[in-house]
Amino acid sequence: MSPWIKVAAVAALGVMTTPSAAQAAPPGNAGVFGVGQVVLTQPDAVGHRVWFGVLASADAAGSSRGRFWFRHLLPDGSVLAQGWAEVTCLQVTGDVALFTAVVPEGVGVVKNHAFAMKVIDGGARPDQVAFIQAGGGPDRPPARCIDFDVEHPGQPYHQVRAGGYAVHGG
Repeated sequence: MSPWIKVAAVAALGVMTTPSAAQAAPPGNAGVFGVGQVVLTQPDAVGHRVWFGVLASADAAGSSRGRFWFRHLLPDGSVLAQGWAEVTCLQVTGDVALFTAVVPEGVGVVKNHAFAMKVIDGGARPDQVAFIQAGGGPDRPPARCIDFDVEHPGQPYHQVRAGGYAVHGG
């Protein structure tokens, strides 16, 4: 079974498996992969559980590719949103991956929907993620990587409660 199918199935089921770093990012490429669950703490989303899955790589020339999955559950377990997006940009520095994933036209219910994610591979400690979303407007969202600590400071970081991520520098 391909790693793409494994991550999709895992994201849909909310269970964790991890391919090896060699499967996620070919030699010389940077990559991020894994599936993790976070529990939101923002006032309008307290207790919402969100699963994020990603399998993405970038080569030395800066070309990025990959797939991103999301599943957002309300506190009662009902599904608020779920879907997938294409990774359009990936930058890896040390144990930190920044990536942007854009939902293709015609997929999902939100027009021009995208995610900008930051994944921190915690090693022996829990991983952390932070994210922002764009969507609903008339324009396609940016496909470039967005470091929202610089461009949109103050976004909360969430500890990964189940699962985890591996970040691999090229």
